[in-house]
Amino acid sequence: MAAVHITGYHTCKKSGGKAEVVKNAPFLSRSGPKQWLTQGYYFWTDSDHFAHKWGQNSYNNSYAILECMIEVDEKLLLDLVGSTADQLYFDKMLRIYKDRLKSAGQSESATVSAVISHMRELTKDYPGTFPFAAIKAQDKLRRPEISFNGGREMMPLGIQRLQLCLFENFIHLLKSKNIVHPSDFV
Repeated sequence: MAAVHITGYHTCKKSGGKAEVVKNAPFLSRSGPKQWLTQGYYFWTDSDHFAHKWGQNSYNNSYAILECMIEVDEKLLLDLVGSTADQLYFDKMLRIYKDRLKSAGQSESATVSAVISHMRELTKDYPGTFPFAAIKAQDKLRRPEISFNGGREMMPLGIQRLQLCLFENFIHLLKSKNIVHPSDFV
């Protein structure tokens, strides 16, 4: 099985100081429905660009960024950005989830977090249902588009916000970590 190597950038508060960040980061997200990809360790992938944006907006410019090397078996990564097969798998899981809600007479709307949460719960009783250690996804920002060849097919322009959520039981897939921001922590 082939390993996928991902560079991830974890943004966190710097209020505990350098020693706190070195010892304890990355930090596990809180649980709950507000999590994009359920509970886990969150990383912006490939660049620290959005890690800085997150720190500026969410931590009022008082933040640290940890650059991490993550190595995950490709079969344990649900890649909703770069794998059509994985996107089809998620679409199937979404349809199953919606059908279960409908048959139970529930009017709750399906969210990414709810679908993943449901699948993670199912795998406790049905091993292999959701065999993933991490999920890579993107959100859709309003971006301009450009036509490929003057036709209707369009390519979105701008920078994609890609995130990786590494689930709690798979923190051992984190192979290295280094503080890259702020400069006095480096």
